[in-house]
Amino acid sequence: MASENLAKLRGEVYDEILEFFSSDRLEAEQWCKRRVRGLGYISPEEAMQSEEGLLRLRTLLGRLQHGIPT
Repeated sequence: MASENLAKLRGEVYDEILEFFSSDRLEAEQWCKRRVRGLGYISPEEAMQSEEGLLRLRTLLGRLQHGIPT
């Protein structure tokens, strides 16, 4: 994936994270630094470094929004 497309996807996923946390930027940023079981115990920040990680993060957010256990 071209770096500009990866940057666009990263921005979209970060917007989804902010939406999940009701625009509470501080809470969203803190969550992004924590290791998350649903991501294989890596942080969302780490996941955002690759297309695969971003897609996994997007899937996780969808699951969390719908109350599906991770």
